[in-house]
Amino acid sequence: MTLGTIRKSLAFIGIFLFIQVQATDADEGVNGRVWYRIVKGNENNNFRINPSTGLVMRGSRPLDRERNSSHVLEVEAYNSEQGPMRSSVRVIVYVEDVNDEVPVFTQRQYNRVGLRETAGIGTSVAVVRATDRDTGNGGLVSYKILSGSEGKFEIDESTGLITTIDYLDYETKTSYLMNISATDQAPPNNQGFCSVYVSLLNELDEAVQFSNATYEAVIMENIPMGSEVLRVQARSIDNLNQITYKFDPNTSPQALSLFKINGVTGVITVKGLVDREKGDLYILTVVADDGGPKVDSTVVTITVLDENDNSPQFDITSDSAVSVPEDCAVGKRIALVLARDPDAGSNGQVTFSLISGNIGHVFEIHTTNNTYGEVFVAKPLDRELLDRYTLRIQASDNGVPPRKNDHILRVNILDVNDNPPVIENLFGYNISVNENVGGGTSVVQVQATDRDIGLNSVLSYYITQGNEDLTFRMDRITGEIATRPSPPDRERQEFYRLVVTVEDEGNPSLSTRKCLWS
Repeated sequence: MTLGTIRKSLAFIGIFLFIQVQATDADEGVNGRVWYRIVKGNENNNFRINPSTGLVMRGSRPLDRERNSSHVLEVEAYNSEQGPMRSSVRVIVYVEDVNDEVPVFTQRQYNRVGLRETAGIGTSVAVVRATDRDTGNGGLVSYKILSGSEGKFEIDESTGLITTIDYLDYETKTSYLMNISATDQAPPNNQGFCSVYVSLLNELDEAVQFSNATYEAVIMENIPMGSEVLRVQARSIDNLNQITYKFDPNTSPQALSLFKINGVTGVITVKGLVDREKGDLYILTVVADDGGPKVDSTVVTITVLDENDNSPQFDITSDSAVSVPEDCAVGKRIALVLARDPDAGSNGQVTFSLISGNIGHVFEIHTTNNTYGEVFVAKPLDRELLDRYTLRIQASDNGVPPRKNDHILRVNILDVNDNPPVIENLFGYNISVNENVGGGTSVVQVQATDRDIGLNSVLSYYITQGNEDLTFRMDRITGEIATRPSPPDRERQEFYRLVVTVEDEGNPSLSTRKCLWS
């Protein structure tokens, strides 16, 4: 038996001396001629033999070590086809390996569905496996990610284990498709390929986000209950659960009593009576929650605009009764009223006017700072003409239509001694008296009046001239002139011209003089 070895790595098909099979025959001539043929083990025609020389060569079919690593051929030597003289030998051909196989993955595509986006670094994702039918280094494979990892994954080149090397985020990317190669370790370094598909599982790891950091709304006071103010809106990047809205518990109780929010739609509506005078600005904090660990909040500012729903109100400090001397100078302020309107803008600006009681237009009112009404004397006063005024002051705001309120101011005119006494007999007195009349005889009573009042109208009567001999006396209070105990004597003096002075008690005092003839 002869052993031979042939390498299968030849790339061409042709004559190749593989092994020489040689047989001898002791006969001579034609009987000693030897022929060769393969009788067994060459069913696939991988080999052929030169029938005359015994050279075993490659056949027309390629060798494949992976299918058959050795071939056992039976070569027969013979003299003739029919002759009985023949001999055989077994030829064992071992096929040496050449790296002609490509690594083959167990799957064309590996799938990892539902990898948690919160998976930490180093998390196992998948294991790929490729085999190479070659032997030695030609059957050893090394794994590599060619594309698609986007810096998130790596592969162990020896084991094919794919792990994470960075944090994942479903909201940034939901899936990855990686191309993997397996390369054997002998020239020409054949490669096989597969793909790995990784889909991420969305989790509640993202904060809810409001569309706006702040919201603002403007409403009128007295807005009907149930009216919509505004709508806040948030979105969840995870988009797994329904977002719910609510007011932050630290929102002011007053705001919570006036507004409510729909937990599903985020619509804020009015639930109480909105009165700007009780509050013109409300700040509410709204929280959005999708059930995850992170919530978001936004600030809603609601401004309440004024409606002219309040009338001016006179303050308790406003003058309601004043006393003014009748000689008060024109232009002097005699009273001050105060009215406030809690409305805003022109609705809260107050203007004052005198609508009644200002007889003779002796007073006028000026508005100061849209709050104060100052009453001034516009014309000279005369208590003797009118000693009391009842003024109706109206406070009106500047709204449309205006709202009004009235206030009564009583003005008492105080007397000033500005009227002298008036003797009733304007033309004087002519009287006659008999001489020798008894003492105390009434001659005449002088009467006078004074339009003033009080002490200013209390009168005193005096004879200031013509009574040098003291024939007459005059009662200071009644104004009666009477004779003294010594009677008049015509022979001594037949004619008297008495000057009577009537004086009031004012300060300064005013007086009137009148002549009497007797």
